[in-house]
Amino acid sequence: MMVNMSRLASLSAFPPYSRSSKHPTINQSKTIQRIVTETGPLIPRKIWQIYFNAKEAVLGDTPSWLVKNVDYTYSLVGLDGGNRYVNQHYTHNQELLQTYHAITNTGAKSDLLRYLILSVEGGTYTDTDTVAIKPIDDWVPPHLRHLVRIIVGIEYDALGAPPREDMQRELQFCQWTISAAPGHPIFMQMADRAIKSLHEIANAHDTKIEDLHPTGVEVVNSTGPVGWTDVVFQYLQEVDSGIVRLGNLSGITEPTLYGDMLVLPIDGFGMGQTHSNSTHDGSIPEAALLQHRFRGSWRGEGD
Repeated sequence: MMVNMSRLASLSAFPPYSRSSKHPTINQSKTIQRIVTETGPLIPRKIWQIYFNAKEAVLGDTPSWLVKNVDYTYSLVGLDGGNRYVNQHYTHNQELLQTYHAITNTGAKSDLLRYLILSVEGGTYTDTDTVAIKPIDDWVPPHLRHLVRIIVGIEYDALGAPPREDMQRELQFCQWTISAAPGHPIFMQMADRAIKSLHEIANAHDTKIEDLHPTGVEVVNSTGPVGWTDVVFQYLQEVDSGIVRLGNLSGITEPTLYGDMLVLPIDGFGMGQTHSNSTHDGSIPEAALLQHRFRGSWRGEGD
């Protein structure tokens, strides 16, 4: 795998986060030499999926993740398990706790839960309608594993043209799959944004969160890929002053490292689509790490 490191920030800026802090900080005592020689992966070997449907889970694509990733732990989190997890790890944040339990839309609840799990545990979250193509261990080249704390993929790229009518950004990141180290600050930033957005939507409808029935667009904008794109873009601007608009990432053809974030080109997580220069001729491109089959019940009855 070729990786563009032209945007790599100073190595000394990315030593391990302090996991004991709600807002992880940089440990300035670590030296560049220690970082360079510390070649183990920062992203733990964990796979997470969420299934909120009351019906028996149909997981026809999940075996691909198990077969490709021997020695990884696998967790399928249901509604009750999600409730227990949030109760266990987020009692210190009552607004988050109360909002999570009040959400009735399963899509919004699943969105929020994936951010909360990855914030604490790290690992790889992937929707139940994704198929693994390459082992997760191969997603990051060995010489970069001590630098990459989060992997994100592009799902839509207008390629310099105006965005499609159904898209609100000129470039959008997917959140059907996210891989990260525990404690990455982006997840609590996203959780805070999602909670604020949901309360704004509830206020606009003159109702409470527990009585809110958001539209698909409202879910996408608040907890889903539009909200996620905005938070990822904000983070990228913090680590690279050269990124002033989403279009600066348009058309990338190889994984590119920005600070501690590895941004994948469209085929990384988004092959098989009929837009954005995604490969859709029936072949599997070399850059493809997984395929999203877009057959989940999504924002309705389950994940």
